Amino acid sequence: MVKILGREVVIHEGLAKIIAPNPELYKRPNGKLEPAWMPVFYNPEAVVSRDFTVLFLKSVFRDKDFFFVDALAGTGVRGIRIGLEVGGYGILNDVDARAAYYIRKNIELNRLGERLEAYNSEANTLLNNLALSGAYVDYVDIDPYGSPSPFLDSAFKPMGKEAFLGVTATDVASLSCTHPHKAASRYWNKCVKVDFEKEYAIRLLVANTVLRASALEIELHPVISIAHKHYVRVFFRAHRGASGAYRVVSRCIGYLWYCSDTLERGLVEDPFEVSDLRCSSGSRPLLLGPTWICNVQDPDATKHLLKNIDKTPWLVEETVRIVKLLSQEADIEQPYYRLDKLCSAIGINMPKLSSLLEVLKSKGIKCSRTHMDSRGISCLLYTSPSPRD
Repeated sequence: MVKILGREVVIHEGLAKIIAPNPELYKRPNGKLEPAWMPVFYNPEAVVSRDFTVLFLKSVFRDKDFFFVDALAGTGVRGIRIGLEVGGYGILNDVDARAAYYIRKNIELNRLGERLEAYNSEANTLLNNLALSGAYVDYVDIDPYGSPSPFLDSAFKPMGKEAFLGVTATDVASLSCTHPHKAASRYWNKCVKVDFEKEYAIRLLVANTVLRASALEIELHPVISIAHKHYVRVFFRAHRGASGAYRVVSRCIGYLWYCSDTLERGLVEDPFEVSDLRCSSGSRPLLLGPTWICNVQDPDATKHLLKNIDKTPWLVEETVRIVKLLSQEADIEQPYYRLDKLCSAIGINMPKLSSLLEVLKSKGIKCSRTHMDSRGISCLLYTSPSPRD
Protein backbone atom coordinates (compact mmCIF):
# COMPACT_ATOMS: atom_id res chain seq x y z
CA MET A 1 0.00 0.00 0.00
CA VAL A 2 1.30 3.46 -0.94
CA LYS A 3 0.08 6.79 0.46
CA ILE A 4 1.25 9.77 -1.59
CA LEU A 5 2.42 12.89 0.24
CA GLY A 6 3.60 15.22 -2.54
CA ARG A 7 7.18 14.29 -3.40
CA GLU A 8 7.21 11.59 -0.72
CA VAL A 9 5.21 8.41 -0.21
CA VAL A 10 4.44 6.20 2.76
CA ILE A 11 5.05 2.58 1.71
CA HIS A 12 3.94 -0.47 3.69
CA GLU A 13 6.39 -3.38 3.37
CA GLY A 14 6.25 -6.33 5.73
CA LEU A 15 5.28 -4.83 9.09
CA ALA A 16 7.09 -1.57 8.36
CA LYS A 17 5.85 1.83 7.24
CA ILE A 18 8.48 3.68 5.24
CA ILE A 19 8.61 7.29 4.13
CA ALA A 20 10.51 7.43 0.84
CA PRO A 21 10.87 9.67 -2.23
CA ASN A 22 7.90 9.16 -4.56
CA PRO A 23 9.01 6.45 -7.06
CA GLU A 24 6.59 7.81 -9.69
CA LEU A 25 8.86 10.82 -10.13
CA TYR A 26 11.93 8.74 -11.04
CA LYS A 27 10.80 6.55 -13.93
CA ARG A 28 12.44 6.08 -17.29
CA PRO A 29 10.50 6.97 -20.48
CA ASN A 30 9.48 3.28 -20.73
CA GLY A 31 7.78 3.51 -17.32
CA LYS A 32 10.38 1.45 -15.45
CA LEU A 33 11.62 2.81 -12.14
CA GLU A 34 15.30 3.78 -12.04
CA PRO A 35 16.24 3.69 -8.31
CA ALA A 36 19.65 5.26 -9.00
CA TRP A 37 17.89 8.50 -10.00
CA MET A 38 16.16 8.81 -6.63
CA PRO A 39 17.71 11.27 -4.15
CA VAL A 40 17.68 8.44 -1.58
CA PHE A 41 17.98 4.89 -2.87
CA TYR A 42 14.88 2.73 -2.47
CA ASN A 43 14.14 -0.19 -4.78
CA PRO A 44 10.65 -1.75 -4.45
CA GLU A 45 11.84 -4.73 -6.55
CA ALA A 46 14.28 -5.71 -3.78
CA VAL A 47 11.44 -6.64 -1.44
CA VAL A 48 12.34 -10.33 -1.96
CA SER A 49 15.88 -9.64 -0.75
CA ARG A 50 14.49 -7.96 2.37
CA ASP A 51 11.98 -10.77 2.91
CA PHE A 52 14.86 -13.26 2.86
CA THR A 53 16.80 -11.16 5.36
CA VAL A 54 13.88 -11.34 7.80
CA LEU A 55 13.38 -15.08 7.26
CA PHE A 56 17.08 -15.83 7.63
CA LEU A 57 17.53 -13.81 10.82
CA LYS A 58 14.37 -15.33 12.30
CA SER A 59 15.84 -18.78 11.72
CA VAL A 60 19.28 -18.07 13.23
CA PHE A 61 18.45 -15.79 16.16
CA ARG A 62 14.90 -16.94 16.98
CA ASP A 63 14.00 -15.13 20.24
CA LYS A 64 17.53 -14.10 21.19
CA ASP A 65 18.73 -10.51 21.40
CA PHE A 66 21.34 -9.55 18.82
CA PHE A 67 23.18 -6.48 17.55
CA PHE A 68 23.21 -5.71 13.84
CA VAL A 69 24.55 -3.07 11.46
CA ASP A 70 22.91 -2.11 8.17
CA ALA A 71 25.91 -0.27 6.75
CA LEU A 72 24.32 1.03 3.51
CA ALA A 73 20.76 1.57 4.67
CA GLY A 74 19.26 4.06 2.19
CA THR A 75 15.79 4.82 3.56
CA GLY A 76 16.36 2.26 6.33
CA VAL A 77 13.68 -0.16 5.17
CA ARG A 78 15.75 -3.33 5.67
CA GLY A 79 16.94 -2.43 9.15
CA ILE A 80 13.49 -1.28 10.23
CA ARG A 81 11.97 -4.55 9.05
CA ILE A 82 14.63 -6.41 11.04
CA GLY A 83 13.76 -4.38 14.13
CA LEU A 84 10.01 -4.91 13.76
CA GLU A 85 9.86 -8.47 12.48
CA VAL A 86 12.87 -10.12 14.12
CA GLY A 87 13.98 -7.92 17.01
CA GLY A 88 17.44 -7.01 18.21
CA TYR A 89 19.26 -3.70 18.40
CA GLY A 90 20.87 -2.03 15.45
CA ILE A 91 22.63 0.78 13.65
CA LEU A 92 21.16 1.99 10.36
CA ASN A 93 23.80 3.93 8.50
CA ASP A 94 24.20 5.82 5.25
CA VAL A 95 26.87 8.27 4.09
CA ASP A 96 24.26 10.48 2.38
CA ALA A 97 22.83 13.10 4.74
CA ARG A 98 19.47 12.91 2.94
CA ALA A 99 19.33 9.16 3.57
CA ALA A 100 20.17 9.68 7.25
CA TYR A 101 17.23 12.13 7.40
CA TYR A 102 14.85 9.46 6.03
CA ILE A 103 16.29 6.81 8.36
CA ARG A 104 15.60 9.01 11.41
CA LYS A 105 12.06 9.75 10.19
CA ASN A 106 11.36 6.07 9.58
CA ILE A 107 12.73 4.96 12.95
CA GLU A 108 10.42 7.49 14.58
CA LEU A 109 7.46 6.52 12.39
CA ASN A 110 7.83 2.86 13.40
CA ARG A 111 8.47 3.69 17.10
CA LEU A 112 11.84 1.95 17.19
CA GLY A 113 13.88 4.72 18.78
CA GLU A 114 14.81 2.61 21.81
CA ARG A 115 16.37 -0.14 19.69
CA LEU A 116 17.56 1.44 16.44
CA GLU A 117 19.90 4.34 15.87
CA ALA A 118 20.55 6.35 12.70
CA TYR A 119 24.14 7.08 11.67
CA ASN A 120 25.46 9.34 8.92
CA SER A 121 28.92 7.92 8.23
CA GLU A 122 30.99 6.41 5.45
CA ALA A 123 30.38 2.65 5.73
CA ASN A 124 34.03 1.55 6.00
CA THR A 125 34.72 4.23 8.60
CA LEU A 126 31.76 3.12 10.71
CA LEU A 127 32.66 -0.58 10.55
CA ASN A 128 36.32 0.04 11.36
CA ASN A 129 35.41 2.34 14.25
CA LEU A 130 33.11 -0.33 15.66
CA ALA A 131 35.97 -2.83 15.50
CA LEU A 132 38.34 -0.40 17.22
CA SER A 133 35.77 0.33 19.94
CA GLY A 134 35.53 -3.35 20.83
CA ALA A 135 31.83 -3.57 19.96
CA TYR A 136 30.96 -7.01 18.61
CA VAL A 137 28.33 -7.24 15.89
CA ASP A 138 26.16 -10.35 15.45
CA TYR A 139 24.96 -9.52 11.94
CA VAL A 140 26.43 -7.17 9.32
CA ASP A 141 24.45 -6.30 6.19
CA ILE A 142 26.18 -5.04 3.04
CA ASP A 143 23.66 -4.07 0.37
CA PRO A 144 25.28 -1.59 -2.06
CA TYR A 145 24.31 -0.25 -5.43
CA GLY A 146 26.81 -2.21 -7.53
CA SER A 147 29.67 -4.32 -6.19
CA PRO A 148 30.12 -5.06 -2.47
CA SER A 149 33.91 -5.31 -2.93
CA PRO A 150 34.75 -1.85 -1.51
CA PHE A 151 33.07 -2.72 1.80
CA LEU A 152 33.81 -6.38 2.47
CA ASP A 153 37.17 -6.12 4.23
CA SER A 154 35.72 -3.65 6.72
CA ALA A 155 32.57 -5.72 7.21
CA PHE A 156 34.50 -8.65 8.71
CA LYS A 157 36.33 -6.65 11.35
CA PRO A 158 33.59 -5.89 13.93
CA MET A 159 31.95 -9.33 13.70
CA GLY A 160 31.88 -11.41 16.88
CA LYS A 161 33.44 -14.86 17.25
CA GLU A 162 30.23 -16.40 15.90
CA ALA A 163 28.34 -14.05 13.60
CA PHE A 164 26.46 -13.72 10.32
CA LEU A 165 26.91 -11.63 7.19
CA GLY A 166 24.51 -10.69 4.42
CA VAL A 167 26.01 -9.55 1.09
CA THR A 168 24.27 -8.29 -2.05
CA ALA A 169 25.84 -7.70 -5.46
CA THR A 170 23.88 -5.90 -8.17
CA ASP A 171 26.74 -5.97 -10.69
CA VAL A 172 25.56 -9.33 -12.00
CA ALA A 173 26.89 -8.53 -15.47
CA SER A 174 30.40 -8.59 -14.01
CA LEU A 175 29.85 -11.71 -11.93
CA SER A 176 28.28 -13.64 -14.82
CA CYS A 177 31.07 -12.64 -17.23
CA THR A 178 29.16 -10.26 -19.48
CA HIS A 179 32.00 -7.88 -18.55
CA PRO A 180 34.98 -10.23 -18.02
CA HIS A 181 37.45 -7.40 -17.35
CA LYS A 182 35.34 -6.32 -14.36
CA ALA A 183 35.09 -9.91 -13.13
CA ALA A 184 38.89 -10.02 -13.15
CA SER A 185 39.46 -6.68 -11.41
CA ARG A 186 36.64 -6.82 -8.85
CA TYR A 187 36.50 -10.55 -8.12
CA TRP A 188 39.94 -11.85 -9.21
CA ASN A 189 38.52 -14.32 -11.70
CA LYS A 190 39.12 -14.97 -15.40
CA CYS A 191 35.77 -16.24 -16.64
CA VAL A 192 33.85 -17.18 -19.79
CA LYS A 193 30.12 -17.19 -20.52
CA VAL A 194 28.37 -20.35 -19.31
CA ASP A 195 24.78 -21.57 -19.51
CA PHE A 196 24.37 -21.46 -15.70
CA GLU A 197 25.45 -17.82 -15.47
CA LYS A 198 23.40 -16.92 -12.38
CA GLU A 199 24.85 -19.77 -10.36
CA TYR A 200 28.31 -18.85 -11.62
CA ALA A 201 27.67 -15.33 -10.31
CA ILE A 202 26.78 -16.71 -6.88
CA ARG A 203 29.80 -19.03 -6.78
CA LEU A 204 32.14 -16.23 -7.77
CA LEU A 205 30.73 -13.85 -5.13
CA VAL A 206 30.99 -16.57 -2.47
CA ALA A 207 34.59 -17.44 -3.42
CA ASN A 208 35.74 -13.84 -3.39
CA THR A 209 34.06 -13.09 -0.05
CA VAL A 210 35.45 -16.24 1.58
CA LEU A 211 38.98 -15.50 0.36
CA ARG A 212 38.84 -11.92 1.65
CA ALA A 213 37.61 -13.17 5.04
CA SER A 214 40.27 -15.87 5.28
CA ALA A 215 42.98 -13.20 5.04
CA LEU A 216 41.63 -11.88 8.35
CA GLU A 217 41.46 -15.42 9.82
CA ILE A 218 37.67 -15.62 9.54
CA GLU A 219 35.99 -18.80 8.38
CA LEU A 220 32.93 -18.15 6.19
CA HIS A 221 30.31 -20.61 4.93
CA PRO A 222 27.40 -19.70 2.63
CA VAL A 223 24.09 -20.65 4.23
CA ILE A 224 21.47 -19.25 1.85
CA SER A 225 22.17 -17.98 -1.67
CA ILE A 226 19.65 -16.49 -4.07
CA ALA A 227 19.75 -15.03 -7.58
CA HIS A 228 16.78 -12.83 -8.36
CA LYS A 229 16.21 -10.27 -11.09
CA HIS A 230 19.07 -7.73 -10.96
CA TYR A 231 21.02 -9.06 -7.98
CA VAL A 232 22.51 -12.01 -6.15
CA ARG A 233 22.44 -12.22 -2.36
CA VAL A 234 24.30 -14.56 -0.02
CA PHE A 235 23.99 -15.05 3.74
CA PHE A 236 27.11 -16.38 5.46
CA ARG A 237 27.89 -17.94 8.83
CA ALA A 238 31.18 -16.58 10.23
CA HIS A 239 33.57 -18.01 12.79
CA ARG A 240 36.87 -16.48 13.88
CA GLY A 241 39.84 -18.84 13.65
CA ALA A 242 42.85 -19.29 11.39
CA SER A 243 42.61 -23.09 11.17
CA GLY A 244 38.94 -23.01 10.12
CA ALA A 245 39.64 -20.32 7.54
CA TYR A 246 42.40 -22.48 6.05
CA ARG A 247 40.20 -25.59 5.98
CA VAL A 248 37.34 -23.95 4.14
CA VAL A 249 39.65 -22.35 1.55
CA SER A 250 41.59 -25.56 0.92
CA ARG A 251 38.43 -27.67 0.59
CA CYS A 252 35.97 -25.34 -1.13
CA ILE A 253 37.99 -23.00 -3.34
CA GLY A 254 38.75 -24.78 -6.58
CA TYR A 255 37.96 -24.84 -10.28
CA LEU A 256 35.10 -25.56 -12.62
CA TRP A 257 35.73 -27.39 -15.88
CA TYR A 258 33.30 -26.63 -18.68
CA CYS A 259 32.73 -27.87 -22.23
CA SER A 260 31.18 -24.98 -24.13
CA ASP A 261 30.10 -27.20 -27.06
CA THR A 262 28.55 -30.11 -25.12
CA LEU A 263 27.77 -28.27 -21.84
CA GLU A 264 29.46 -30.94 -19.74
CA ARG A 265 30.82 -29.54 -16.49
CA GLY A 266 32.27 -30.48 -13.14
CA LEU A 267 33.93 -29.14 -9.99
CA VAL A 268 37.50 -29.99 -8.98
CA GLU A 269 39.90 -28.91 -6.24
CA ASP A 270 43.03 -28.93 -8.38
CA PRO A 271 43.58 -28.02 -12.07
CA PHE A 272 45.72 -31.15 -12.52
CA GLU A 273 42.56 -33.25 -12.09
CA VAL A 274 41.46 -32.24 -15.58
CA SER A 275 44.83 -32.06 -17.32
CA ASP A 276 44.24 -35.40 -19.08
CA LEU A 277 40.50 -35.04 -19.74
CA ARG A 278 38.53 -34.46 -22.91
CA CYS A 279 34.93 -33.44 -23.56
CA SER A 280 32.77 -36.07 -25.27
CA SER A 281 33.23 -34.07 -28.50
CA GLY A 282 37.01 -34.54 -28.23
CA SER A 283 37.75 -30.93 -27.32
CA ARG A 284 39.54 -29.90 -24.15
CA PRO A 285 37.38 -28.52 -21.31
CA LEU A 286 37.83 -24.91 -20.25
CA LEU A 287 39.06 -24.38 -16.70
CA LEU A 288 37.33 -21.58 -14.80
CA GLY A 289 38.31 -20.23 -11.43
CA PRO A 290 39.28 -20.06 -8.75
CA THR A 291 35.66 -20.32 -7.62
CA TRP A 292 33.50 -21.92 -4.93
CA ILE A 293 33.09 -25.68 -5.49
CA CYS A 294 31.11 -26.67 -2.37
CA ASN A 295 27.36 -26.26 -1.90
CA VAL A 296 26.05 -22.69 -2.01
CA GLN A 297 23.10 -23.66 0.21
CA ASP A 298 22.82 -25.27 3.62
CA PRO A 299 19.93 -27.77 3.22
CA ASP A 300 19.04 -27.57 6.92
CA ALA A 301 18.84 -23.77 6.72
CA THR A 302 16.46 -23.94 3.76
CA LYS A 303 14.17 -26.19 5.82
CA HIS A 304 14.15 -23.58 8.60
CA LEU A 305 13.18 -20.91 6.07
CA LEU A 306 10.35 -23.12 4.88
CA LYS A 307 9.06 -23.56 8.44
CA ASN A 308 9.13 -19.81 9.03
CA ILE A 309 6.93 -19.07 6.01
CA ASP A 310 3.75 -19.93 7.95
CA LYS A 311 4.88 -17.64 10.79
CA THR A 312 5.50 -14.74 8.37
CA PRO A 313 2.22 -14.19 6.49
CA TRP A 314 3.19 -10.78 5.05
CA LEU A 315 5.84 -12.18 2.68
CA VAL A 316 5.29 -11.50 -1.02
CA GLU A 317 4.34 -14.47 -3.22
CA GLU A 318 7.66 -14.42 -5.07
CA THR A 319 9.57 -14.95 -1.82
CA VAL A 320 7.41 -17.96 -0.91
CA ARG A 321 7.93 -19.43 -4.39
CA ILE A 322 11.71 -19.11 -4.15
CA VAL A 323 11.87 -20.58 -0.64
CA LYS A 324 9.95 -23.65 -1.79
CA LEU A 325 12.29 -24.12 -4.77
CA LEU A 326 15.36 -23.67 -2.55
CA SER A 327 14.22 -26.47 -0.28
CA GLN A 328 14.10 -28.80 -3.31
CA GLU A 329 17.41 -27.84 -4.94
CA ALA A 330 19.48 -27.19 -1.80
CA ASP A 331 21.30 -30.53 -1.62
CA ILE A 332 22.17 -30.70 -5.35
CA GLU A 333 25.67 -29.23 -5.44
CA GLN A 334 26.34 -29.30 -9.18
CA PRO A 335 25.61 -26.27 -11.39
CA TYR A 336 22.22 -26.29 -13.04
CA TYR A 337 21.58 -26.82 -16.77
CA ARG A 338 19.68 -24.39 -18.93
CA LEU A 339 17.36 -26.77 -20.72
CA ASP A 340 16.97 -24.76 -23.93
CA LYS A 341 20.73 -24.58 -24.44
CA LEU A 342 21.25 -28.24 -23.52
CA CYS A 343 18.64 -29.35 -26.07
CA SER A 344 20.23 -27.12 -28.70
CA ALA A 345 23.67 -28.62 -27.98
CA ILE A 346 22.44 -32.21 -28.42
CA GLY A 347 20.10 -31.41 -31.32
CA ILE A 348 16.65 -32.25 -29.93
CA ASN A 349 13.44 -30.33 -29.37
CA MET A 350 13.00 -28.91 -25.91
CA PRO A 351 10.60 -31.04 -23.83
CA LYS A 352 8.20 -29.69 -21.23
CA LEU A 353 10.28 -29.17 -18.12
CA SER A 354 7.77 -30.75 -15.74
CA SER A 355 7.52 -33.87 -17.93
CA LEU A 356 11.30 -34.20 -18.09
CA LEU A 357 11.56 -33.95 -14.30
CA GLU A 358 9.00 -36.76 -13.91
CA VAL A 359 10.96 -39.03 -16.27
CA LEU A 360 14.31 -38.32 -14.56
CA LYS A 361 12.87 -38.91 -11.10
CA SER A 362 11.28 -42.18 -12.25
CA LYS A 363 14.79 -43.34 -13.20
CA GLY A 364 16.12 -42.55 -9.74
CA ILE A 365 17.91 -39.35 -10.75
CA LYS A 366 17.78 -36.59 -8.15
CA CYS A 367 16.66 -33.37 -9.81
CA SER A 368 14.50 -30.28 -9.40
CA ARG A 369 13.74 -26.92 -10.88
CA THR A 370 16.07 -24.12 -9.86
CA HIS A 371 14.98 -20.74 -8.55
CA MET A 372 17.83 -19.10 -10.48
CA ASP A 373 16.39 -19.58 -13.97
CA SER A 374 12.92 -20.60 -15.14
CA ARG A 375 14.62 -22.63 -17.90
CA GLY A 376 17.05 -24.27 -15.46
CA ILE A 377 17.12 -27.76 -14.03
CA SER A 378 19.34 -28.94 -11.18
CA CYS A 379 20.34 -32.58 -11.46
CA LEU A 380 22.91 -35.14 -10.40
CA LEU A 381 23.07 -35.83 -14.10
CA TYR A 382 26.38 -35.14 -15.75
CA THR A 383 29.33 -37.47 -16.30
CA SER A 384 33.02 -36.62 -16.44
CA PRO A 385 34.74 -36.13 -19.78
CA SER A 386 36.56 -39.08 -21.19
CA PRO A 387 40.25 -39.59 -20.33
CA ARG A 388 42.65 -38.59 -23.08
CA ASP A 389 43.73 -41.54 -25.24
